[in-house]
Amino acid sequence: MSDNEADVMSVLDLIAHERQARDRGWWSRLERCYTPEATIRTSWFDGTAVEYIEVSKRVFDHTPSTHRLGLPVIDVNGSRAIAEVPVTIEMRGAFRGVETDLVAYLRMLHRAERGAGGWRLAASVAIFDHDTMTSAVPGIALTLNPGDLQGTRPSYRMLSLWMTERGYTVPADRHGVDRPTDLTALYDDAYAWAGLPR
Repeated sequence: MSDNEADVMSVLDLIAHERQARDRGWWSRLERCYTPEATIRTSWFDGTAVEYIEVSKRVFDHTPSTHRLGLPVIDVNGSRAIAEVPVTIEMRGAFRGVETDLVAYLRMLHRAERGAGGWRLAASVAIFDHDTMTSAVPGIALTLNPGDLQGTRPSYRMLSLWMTERGYTVPADRHGVDRPTDLTALYDDAYAWAGLPR
């Protein structure tokens, strides 16, 4: 195995362990997945990895979620790497008295760095595609009110509604496929950071 192939496998291992740690509530392991200055931007959070872990601890029991990862694309240049990972987020819970399944489809764009302790994530940004929300029990209707989705983005509108109902603020400026110009700038910046061509 070449050095580059070994680095790709190490970044892949890092990505898988980071999401496993988040879904299982293994906070010490999750902390080890990030650089000290790492940042994270999702639908409901925008800040440092340290802050993300602390908030995740508080919401873990009453806002459970499962992240299912697809096959990532990983590009390595020396001690820096870019990884794009397809992600499906699944949540089950009550929505206005109805047991409901929410599924959000997105991809994570990670920046990773190799230091003395190995590879760590330096930045993670969610890029939203679309989402669905359905009753978990066939035959029980899930009803939305007129105006529920007014002002929401099509790339994460159900997720916005779900999180807003639970008291979270979901800004309208997250990255999504409905704003391709923003995505071009995001990818250009990430690959330039890693010294990689696009």
